[in-house]
Amino acid sequence: MWLEVGFAALLRVLLSKTAAKTWLDDRVEISTPVTAWKRVEEGLALQNLGLNPYAGDVVHEAPLLLQLYGIIFSYSDVFFIILDIASAILIKHAVDKIHEQMVHEEQSKECHDTFQSIKLTLQPNSGYYSMMVFLFNPYSIVLSVTKSTQCTSNLLYSAILFGIAEGSTIVVAIATALASYIGLFPVMLLVPTLVHRRSTALTGIAVFTVVFGGCQYMSYLVTGGSWEYLSAVYGFILTVPDYTPNIGAAWYFFSEMFSHFTVLFLSVYQVNLFLYALPLSLTFPRQTSLVTFCLLLLLAMFKPYTCIGDYLVPFAMLPIWLHLFRFLNHFYIVAVATVVLTLLWPVLWYLWVHCLNANSNFYFAITLAFVLFQSFLLSDLLFAQMRREYARKNGTEKKIIDGKDSVVTLN
Repeated sequence: MWLEVGFAALLRVLLSKTAAKTWLDDRVEISTPVTAWKRVEEGLALQNLGLNPYAGDVVHEAPLLLQLYGIIFSYSDVFFIILDIASAILIKHAVDKIHEQMVHEEQSKECHDTFQSIKLTLQPNSGYYSMMVFLFNPYSIVLSVTKSTQCTSNLLYSAILFGIAEGSTIVVAIATALASYIGLFPVMLLVPTLVHRRSTALTGIAVFTVVFGGCQYMSYLVTGGSWEYLSAVYGFILTVPDYTPNIGAAWYFFSEMFSHFTVLFLSVYQVNLFLYALPLSLTFPRQTSLVTFCLLLLLAMFKPYTCIGDYLVPFAMLPIWLHLFRFLNHFYIVAVATVVLTLLWPVLWYLWVHCLNANSNFYFAITLAFVLFQSFLLSDLLFAQMRREYARKNGTEKKIIDGKDSVVTLN
């Protein structure tokens, strides 16, 4: 394990010393207005000059994070590598624990005779696979090399997953509060735990409120008694005033919108992201990790300023459900499409911006296709879980009706 961790760290260090880093720093797929390290540098420079970094339209980092980045600025390269390694280790321990719990739960349930051959058995390498997916995913490597602040959010997402695995509502509430302090939308990640552990729901809500409120008060203090940062951080996320292209759908959607419709559609777009948390949690009340995966993937697909780092933790969670792969219909298509579309992003950007042989529609088409295939992955995994549960109760063999194979319809 530590050999792989050391190699992953070395890979990041070597890549950061090459000319590729300069090119990666400016990639819109990696750096967005809310995750770009250059904006952090500008904010720290303004702060050192005694100016308010939130007075203009440059800095959109939460104040406490800006202070943290100022402290570690001289060691930022090492800091972001450590963030990646810490995230990977948390994910490994969480996936191992979740897999063990799933095996124990299934062993205690009654199963159909024909299902016995595909029952879950303890696989000690599940967490290792997840760690490798995270550490050696090209998305993770370039994110660390460019010092994208999304690495901090990924660490907190990993901590949420770790809290779910350990059955700790308090850990989940604290990590969710800190993630929400950074980007607001992760507040919905608390819902699955509250639904699953209703006896500790009030404790979770109280801890979340105290931590989130405490961060806001400390932010008020470090900004010199000003609430101006609220509009620069949260207002910027909610109103989406910056239409810089990224791999999300919002920039194109609202740049093409008639101005008098903007408020209505913006409200619908933002509310849409929160609509899935409760229904999914109630449909799969005991599958907290599965619901969390779905919400993280939805967050990556629909948040206003998406970067490739938003997909890292959901992709690293996939080894949890290796036993569902036999029930998936579109996994290989989605996997190939994800790789191909990732390679097409810089190509279409080059044709649009540098060669002027294309336009924004070409780039947005790739983005839309990417989001579409991730939605296939999400729905396919949910239906695979339902099909496997049906097979556990009713067997894996199709019943013959009038000489024809029966068709199971899941509603």
